[in-house]
Amino acid sequence: MGMKKIFMMVLAVGCGAVACATAQGSRGSATTSSVEQVRTELARLYQVNADAFRRYDVPGVMALRAPDFHTVAADGTARDRAGMEQYTIGLMNGIKKWNELTFTIDSLTLVGDTAIAIVSQHLDRMALRPDNQVHHVETWVTQRETWIKSKSSWLMWRVDQLRNQRRLVDGTAQ
Repeated sequence: MGMKKIFMMVLAVGCGAVACATAQGSRGSATTSSVEQVRTELARLYQVNADAFRRYDVPGVMALRAPDFHTVAADGTARDRAGMEQYTIGLMNGIKKWNELTFTIDSLTLVGDTAIAIVSQHLDRMALRPDNQVHHVETWVTQRETWIKSKSSWLMWRVDQLRNQRRLVDGTAQ
């Protein structure tokens, strides 16, 4: 069964991220040790991702994304891989200095070759704003990030279910 079908089946039966991460032990279900192994590998990949952002390395960021990578924003707007690459270029062009990038895996679900991570993200940077001035910008979000196993590594396939979004510009909520 393909990774997308497994993912859609998980959604259809309403499997929550925390509930599914428990050890099931058979029929392709995740064991506690496999969940921890994947958590360790994804934590490493989040570090690789953060390092690519710090280097303003768009190809490095996109190398961690699946060919059919896509996102669904909080308002339901979808972006395909090409759209997200353009968004990433725009984001990086406005950032003059990274202060901190933090990605924390809050929970992890494994179903076959699919890993569903609930991730808290904090980005702290000095960035251009619409007034064409550089400001201190911090953003926070919690989102679901679905990874698929490729031949050699995990690749991010989908980002959705954004929540707890917050933005500060020079210490003021936006």
